[in-house]
Amino acid sequence: MSISNQFDGAKLARRGIFFALLIGITLLYTTFSFRGLSHKDGIDQAQIGREVARGNGLSTKMVRPISIQQLESSDKKVNLNHMFDTYHAPLNVLVYAGVIKMVGGDDAGNYRMLANDTVYKLDRVIAVTCSLFFIISIGINYLLISRIFDKKIGSVVAILMMVSEYMWQITQSGLPQMLMLMLFSSALYMAWRAIEIQESKGRAFLPVIISGFFFALLVLTHWITLWMFVGYVIFACIYFRPRGVVAVTLIGIMLLFIVAPLIYYTTHSDNPLGTAFYALHAGGSRDHFMRSLEIPPLNIKGLNLRILGSFVTQVSYINFFLGGLVIAPAFFLALFHPFKRSSISKFRWGILLMWVFAAFGMSLYGAGDEAVDPNQVHMLFMPLMAAYAVAFLCIIWARVPLSQQGGLVGNLHIAVVVLITAGPLISTLFLLSRTHDNTNSPIGVNPVSLNRNLADVTDENTLIVSDQPWAIAWYADRQSIWMPLNSEQLEMLETIAEEQQTPVSGLHFTMASYQDGDILDSFRVNQDLSPIAYSPWMAYMSQSKSRDLFASNPTVSKLISPINGTYKHTIILENLFRPSIYYSRNAVTPNMEE
Repeated sequence: MSISNQFDGAKLARRGIFFALLIGITLLYTTFSFRGLSHKDGIDQAQIGREVARGNGLSTKMVRPISIQQLESSDKKVNLNHMFDTYHAPLNVLVYAGVIKMVGGDDAGNYRMLANDTVYKLDRVIAVTCSLFFIISIGINYLLISRIFDKKIGSVVAILMMVSEYMWQITQSGLPQMLMLMLFSSALYMAWRAIEIQESKGRAFLPVIISGFFFALLVLTHWITLWMFVGYVIFACIYFRPRGVVAVTLIGIMLLFIVAPLIYYTTHSDNPLGTAFYALHAGGSRDHFMRSLEIPPLNIKGLNLRILGSFVTQVSYINFFLGGLVIAPAFFLALFHPFKRSSISKFRWGILLMWVFAAFGMSLYGAGDEAVDPNQVHMLFMPLMAAYAVAFLCIIWARVPLSQQGGLVGNLHIAVVVLITAGPLISTLFLLSRTHDNTNSPIGVNPVSLNRNLADVTDENTLIVSDQPWAIAWYADRQSIWMPLNSEQLEMLETIAEEQQTPVSGLHFTMASYQDGDILDSFRVNQDLSPIAYSPWMAYMSQSKSRDLFASNPTVSKLISPINGTYKHTIILENLFRPSIYYSRNAVTPNMEE
């Protein structure tokens, strides 16, 4: 009895340490090191969720110029004060809407920032929501991997997920990847249950159908995961019986779930895929096409080379994209190991098949080498790939004499893998202990400058053209259009807005127009608007208003000249480290509290 009690006590202590670390790391990334949502697409989905919470449907306060052109080219009504979003998949937005409604975030007055605030409270609400999805995903993968292998490997993978600094970065982005991870893990859990049932000569139809239900929810969270579903359907057709019935049912479930969004996109854009269709990068960046008032032609020239180049990039960074786990890429070596249980061997080919299709989809739509990319779905495969890799490593380690030792020495291979994986997280802890500067927002603008300063000099009917429209929409709660490619397209936008009797009220520029790029790249992106785009930097350097910057330039003079410019009234919203400037059409009386 005493031995049993001692064992139970040790197990309880280990679990207690794990949950204490998990809670501590969660607090670290949602409180102490949190500086605000870090990705514009995450911020964009949050502001759409708030509009849904207000009862405005899937409308957006961030307007992409290409969305306007889609409506005009298909002879549909353009309403700049109530634009429907056709870019993002709906599920994550709806989840955010529920969370925001629950905390009262649909009332902007409830989350008004104070002058000395550094983090917008609703940013933290979104980050906590993503963190909860991540924690649930750790639990689901522990249960799944424990069933496939054993509780030891399940525990190791749970620890690796917990100490992956890359995973926690994603929870701070606002992107839907953590909801996707939870849904994908749930789908694979049901797929494995179906494999277990079929191996025991039972009927696996029900768990396969449930897995299809989770895949359908996954696709409604991000359209690129439809490629993964194709891989799963092929695997299901090969493995599960009756094959034809399984395939038809899975496809039928998917069609049932996506038909409503397709009808919605067709209604509010020029095609069933909405604005997301033009995210197919025809030799350029997604941002470039989203800012254009011209519908880009579908350019398939060199598409095969672009797909190949993107695939090579993904393979080159595969360790990073798999959550920074040094062990996870060993999954590809584990493909050649003859596992004793046939179910384990067969399941890995299903994982590989889904990954290959996912990699192709990412290559087609673009998933660069950025730390966090909205199209990056490699990390969904991290837990199971890591599980196979750890199992493979344990088999090899068992042949080493040290493995026969007890305690830490016998598990040295696991300790090394965990320590290497935890390296970036430990570095983050070290840096936090050395600095307390968390005043700079990851997106390059201080939320207070928008939530208070800009909001104070505008009203709810204000229409602003900005280089950070997602930030204007989320923090300032104002309707904003993404800065078009050049002054000619800006004039076209002004004409459209005036015809609707909602003229553009002002131009908003931040350091986002040129930071992280050289001056030639900035001029390529902003074209003849570049002199104005550089005005925040000039304001910061000269500590003065910059409306006279390149005054002889006709574009500058026409837009922001203090004498004859359309937007002649200058307000420096922020002039410290991350300057931003608002050029207003009308004279305003700022009411900014210090």
